[in-house]
Amino acid sequence: MAEDRVAWDELLAAGFLHALREAHREATLAVFGGLSRAAGFTERSYGVSAFDVLATQIDRVFEAEPQVVRDDLNGSPGWRYGRYRILLKRHEFGNVWGIRWDRDSPTKQAVAQQSYIDDPQLSLPLGIEGHDTPGAVTLVLAHSATEAPLEMELFLGRARWNADGGTAWHWVKAVDDTIGPDPRRKLVERTMPLWEDEQEDVPMRLREERKTA
Repeated sequence: MAEDRVAWDELLAAGFLHALREAHREATLAVFGGLSRAAGFTERSYGVSAFDVLATQIDRVFEAEPQVVRDDLNGSPGWRYGRYRILLKRHEFGNVWGIRWDRDSPTKQAVAQQSYIDDPQLSLPLGIEGHDTPGAVTLVLAHSATEAPLEMELFLGRARWNADGGTAWHWVKAVDDTIGPDPRRKLVERTMPLWEDEQEDVPMRLREERKTA
């Protein structure tokens, strides 16, 4: 089975994707509710705040999930479930396919050059001395939003080194409402009795049958 299907299905079943979606919504509302362009905040202000607040919100949604651990890479905030770690990347709204990893940070460049069985590439030495987690597959959570109208974009995928001008992703999928109900929210509704056992039986009155001529 292809990596994208295996990774996606595992993270979906665990509610990991739903938690990321929840964190992104909370972060976006907090940023747009707290910053005002009239007060002098610029697009750069929104971008930096969106990244920082999203990282904080992800920490919060996973704080009661022991199976998710904080796993940073060279100072870049990351979270890992099983063998899959995610790092954050803010992109221009509507342009997730236009990300140029070869112009990004050294850490993101290294992530984009991970070996990928379906598209082998030459891995260039970048001089990064990161103490990486053995066996970890690093995915990227690309996030963006617009204020007026309020729209959000959230994607999870495997970054592809695109110095050749090609596609930015080996695979990428939208983390939106189409992912379905959150498996972390499975609650068993308790059926309450209409009366307690020690109470007297409630009399039942049968309706009189009416015969028609």
